[in-house]
Amino acid sequence: MFKLAQITKDYHEAAALCTQVNLFGFVDDEIFLTKSGDLGVVLSIEGVDYECLDANTIENLTRRVTAMFRIFDEKCRVYQYLFKRNRENIPFRTYQNAIVNAAIQNRIAYLNTKAESLYSFRIYYVVLYEAFRYNASILDSLAKLASRPGETVHELRALFSNRKQVVLIDGALDGALVALRAKARSFLSQLGDFVSARILEKHEAFCVLKRILNFSPLKIENARLKHDTFLDYYLCESHVECHRGFLRVDDYYVKVLTLKDPSAQSFPLIFKQLLEVEANYFICSEWQKQDQAKSRSFIHSRRRHFHNTKRSLASYVTTSDQPQRGDDVLVDESKEAQIRDLGEALKEIEIKGNYFGAYSLTIVVYDDLYAAFRAQGQRPSEPGVSRGARNEPPHPLLLESALQRYRAHGDPRADRGWEKFPSEFPHYQSAEIRSLYIHLRSGREL
Repeated sequence: MFKLAQITKDYHEAAALCTQVNLFGFVDDEIFLTKSGDLGVVLSIEGVDYECLDANTIENLTRRVTAMFRIFDEKCRVYQYLFKRNRENIPFRTYQNAIVNAAIQNRIAYLNTKAESLYSFRIYYVVLYEAFRYNASILDSLAKLASRPGETVHELRALFSNRKQVVLIDGALDGALVALRAKARSFLSQLGDFVSARILEKHEAFCVLKRILNFSPLKIENARLKHDTFLDYYLCESHVECHRGFLRVDDYYVKVLTLKDPSAQSFPLIFKQLLEVEANYFICSEWQKQDQAKSRSFIHSRRRHFHNTKRSLASYVTTSDQPQRGDDVLVDESKEAQIRDLGEALKEIEIKGNYFGAYSLTIVVYDDLYAAFRAQGQRPSEPGVSRGARNEPPHPLLLESALQRYRAHGDPRADRGWEKFPSEFPHYQSAEIRSLYIHLRSGREL
């Protein structure tokens, strides 16, 4: 016997894409507010031409950037976006000299013929400040009575008055805005010695956020901020289809990849080969510093666990009256190695002053439905004509490389593609995106 709830389960669980986007609106000309109460700002980075620099210079610049990340404490999340896309509009200008204009037009016409193989790179940072998550309660206010009695009385009065509550939240918001803007400007002042960087205004920041959910150049170039609120609604302008092995956004096939295990070593230009891949994609990395006390507590708990389990319980049971020798007890050497490695991690924190943090990496690869036809000089099939099976892309570009063929019995989690796609927005928590704890320093083992 079938229940009606089972039949309508998929319908009730389905929701609009904007509900998965954790953005609310802009609170001023530069800073936006999320639904969870976090503040964020978008930074534009020009980048460094590494091909013209030697290895020592690149190493020094990398160490400087690594040191700059100390500005962002455990209350901040730093998202790094790198967008790579072809068929970009090449900027040019005209002159009064007809010969110069003719040369420029010929050059632009030649570059347009190579538009499929010419790619542009854009780098943006999104700094998210999590300190403004106002959730006042009577118990939290009473806990501060001994240390800050004036503030406690003010908060208790505000709990019974809507007007005072709004004033209290507005004061906390102003303090968070000042703190976030100070951190962003301090980071840019240090980064500006060798890289051109600036804080984007809300109209430019809206266009950057638009790139994450929309891949059509027409929608990205014509993106305009109409209202300061309801960003989640105005950012989603593409139709999304969830398939077993990929997503389809408008006429683009999308594959989402995430980092499972970190590299054994870190070094400058670790993603150099990835940048050379001829494909449209964007890379999103997330970094958040972990509190030192929390790191030490986690390391000590893991050391105790490995120390207590390196010998089995049967090793302590004996019928002899004589004490057992060390050679007679079987010890798990892999757990002893884990204890030594965790001890080295404690040295990094206590002696060298370094720190750990949570890191995640996501790569979104996409390809145009009609790219293969343009490359071959053919016309695509008209709308309404069948292009193949539902789960099979109709063009050969992403069959084996970016879109790997799915098996007959695939991972059931792959059907939840709608959870993977909005995970690029700050701050979205999903079980599909793994967060790894790594040690932030350059040129060393992780």
